[in-house]
Amino acid sequence: MKMFEIVPNFSTSDRSVINGIIDEIKKYGGNILDVDADKNHNRTVITFVCSENIIDLLYNMVKKASELIDMDLHRGLHPRIGATDVLPVIPLLDSTMDDAVKISKIIGERIGNDLNIPVYLYGESANSRYRKEISYIRNTKFQYEDLKMHINDKKYKPDYGPSEVGKAGALLVGARDFLIAYNVYLNTDSKDIGNEIAKSIRYKNGGLRYVRSLPLFIENDNMIQISMNILDYKKNPVYRVYEFIATEARKYNLSIVKSEIIGLLPEDAVTSTLNYYIKSNLNSKKVLEYNILTNNGYK
Repeated sequence: MKMFEIVPNFSTSDRSVINGIIDEIKKYGGNILDVDADKNHNRTVITFVCSENIIDLLYNMVKKASELIDMDLHRGLHPRIGATDVLPVIPLLDSTMDDAVKISKIIGERIGNDLNIPVYLYGESANSRYRKEISYIRNTKFQYEDLKMHINDKKYKPDYGPSEVGKAGALLVGARDFLIAYNVYLNTDSKDIGNEIAKSIRYKNGGLRYVRSLPLFIENDNMIQISMNILDYKKNPVYRVYEFIATEARKYNLSIVKSEIIGLLPEDAVTSTLNYYIKSNLNSKKVLEYNILTNNGYK
């Protein structure tokens, strides 16, 4: 059976808007697994799976978001370029990465042509190596407002759709493997220290490969958040990322206050981290719920 995990990021934390988008996903057969909304980022990550009607589902989901979210009014900590900001397609079960790439390009072209939204391919769907990383088009120094002014530059020519940015902004769509969105909070309000720690995580500075980091000041908590995407959790597991940041924080006499997972993460990412800290041999077969589901034919 071919199935895909879809993890769209929307530029809103308004529950009424989110509910409207969720209704559209369910209407076309999407099975909602998780909804994670953050008011500081003014951003929502919805995780769902689907196996049928995927093109129509994704098209109508993006259409609904474009009707409900006005990017001219959007304010939030997280970099963004569109109402539906990022649309990852992740292959599950019998699906392949080639299947996911094909879907991303079909839906990207349809959204660009029919909704007049500029579409940029990234990840495994990218048409050039320099466009594989999202940061080529969206980062702390280049966002929706900047794209409106520079979309006619050759560097920012969209893969599909017009070279004009409307109130729905632009869209990044691409096929990729699992990633873990992980945030760590430090007991400081120093943006300079946050920048230094986030910089130290990056591989080019001697840090961790497969980890993308961004420092953000969370005003409500009066703390620095190190916002991260772990692109390969098997090569750099969650516990290693946590310990790396804890070590860097101690250089400034700081510590980690809390951390959080955004969205869902694979089972072995949980067991590997727990095994590291309690030095155990935990695996899925030792989990009660796993055995209940397996013995009742659900896994």
